[in-house]
Amino acid sequence: MIPERISHVVDGLKKLVYKLVGPSAHFNLENQVFNGISLIAILIIGYDVPFNYYNGMQTISVLFAFLLVVLCFTYYLSRFKKQFKYSIILSSLMVLLALGSIYFFNNGIKGPSLLSLSIAFFMIMIISPRGQYWLWSILCLTTGLGLLFFEYKNPGYIKDAYQDRAAVFADIASTYIITILVTFLGLFYLKTAYFKEKQDAAAKTAVLERMNHEKTKFFSIIAHDLRAPLASIQSYMDLFRMDILSTEEKEMMDKKLTNALSGTQEMLDNMLSWSRAELNNGKTAMEINKLHEALDSVIITQKAASKEKKITFTADIDTSLELFSNVHMLQLIVRNIIGNAIKFTPSEGLIELNASRYGQDCLIAVRDTGNGIPDENKPEIFSLKAQSTYGTDNEKGIGLGLFLCKEYTHAQGGKIWFESQKGEGTVFYVSLPLYIGT
Repeated sequence: MIPERISHVVDGLKKLVYKLVGPSAHFNLENQVFNGISLIAILIIGYDVPFNYYNGMQTISVLFAFLLVVLCFTYYLSRFKKQFKYSIILSSLMVLLALGSIYFFNNGIKGPSLLSLSIAFFMIMIISPRGQYWLWSILCLTTGLGLLFFEYKNPGYIKDAYQDRAAVFADIASTYIITILVTFLGLFYLKTAYFKEKQDAAAKTAVLERMNHEKTKFFSIIAHDLRAPLASIQSYMDLFRMDILSTEEKEMMDKKLTNALSGTQEMLDNMLSWSRAELNNGKTAMEINKLHEALDSVIITQKAASKEKKITFTADIDTSLELFSNVHMLQLIVRNIIGNAIKFTPSEGLIELNASRYGQDCLIAVRDTGNGIPDENKPEIFSLKAQSTYGTDNEKGIGLGLFLCKEYTHAQGGKIWFESQKGEGTVFYVSLPLYIGT
C-alpha cells in the first residue's frame, strides 16, 4: 500500500510540474525551461525573504521581496500570456539589479552576493536564447567586476548587515547550499531535456529510415509490375501486326491482355492513392460517412467483376452505420480486399461482404471460398515483402494492395486482420471506430 501511495504522490507531482511548466503541445523547450527555472527561482527567493528577515537583515529581505514580485510577474507573462522573450529580458535585468543592490547591504566581498551573482549567471544562461549568450556573459561579468572595483575604491558604502558571527555562517552556508541545489537542478533539467531530444531525434530517424526503405521497395514493386503488362502489350501488338494468330489464339491473348491491364490499372490506382497521401504529409482528412453510401460504387464495380468470373457476390451492410473516416481510403481498403477475393476464388465460388456494429466499432468482413493463404505467406501478407501471385484465372496479384490496406486502416484508427485455411477460403476483417454523435 505504501509504495502505491508514494507512486500516486509522485504521479501527482509530475502532473503538477507539467501543468506549471506548460504542456509541450503549446510551449517549446526553451519556453518550458524558462518556466521551470522561474519556478525554482521563485522558491529560492521565497525562502530568502523570511530567512533574511529573521536573520536581522530587513533591508535585504525587502529587496528579495521586490525581486520575488518581479519573478512572479515574469513567470505569469511567460506561462499564461506567452510573452517569452520579454520575460527573459525583464527577469534577467531585475535579478542583476536586485543582487547588485543587495551587494551593498550584505557585506560586499565578504558576503554571499558574488556567489549569488554566479548562480544567477548560470540560470540566465540556461533560460536565454543562444544569440544572447555574449550579451548576458558580458553584462554579468561587468556587474561583478564593477561591484568589486567600486568597493575597492569606496569601501565606506558597504554595510555590515550581520548581527553576530552566527548570522555570517548561516547566510554563507544557506547561499552555498542553494548554489549546489540550483546547479544540480539546472544540470539535471538540461540533461533530461537533452536525452529526451536525443531519443526523439533517434525515433524520428528510425521512422524516416523505415519510410525511405518502404518508398524504395514501393517503387521497385511498381517498376517490376509495370514491366510485365507493358511487355505483354508490346508482344501482342507485334503478333497482331504480323497477322499470324488464329481466332482462338486472339481470344486467348485478348483475355490475357485484359487481365494484365486490369492488374496494372489496380496498381496505378493504389499508387495514386499513396501519392496523394504523401503529398498531404501523411495527414488524413476525416469526415462523417455513411458506410453503405461510401461503398456503393465499390460494390457495383466488384459485382460486375465477380459476375464475369461466375462468382456469387453478396453484400449485407447495416445502413445505420456511420464512420468518422476518409472515404477514399475506406473505398481503397474494401476494393483491394474484394479484388483479391475475386482473383483467388475459382468460378462458381462465393464472396460475402458483411458490415455490422461491434461495440463502439464497425466490423467489415469479406469472406471467400477461394484457395486460402499458404502458411509461409501469412506473416508478411500486409508488408511490402509479400510476393505478387497469380489468381485462379491467371490474374496478376498486386503485392502492394494489402500493404496500403494496413496503412490506411491504421491511419483511420482501425485494425485489420485475417483468418485463412489452405483450400477452404479466407476472411479479412477491418474494424473501424463508429461515429458517435453528440
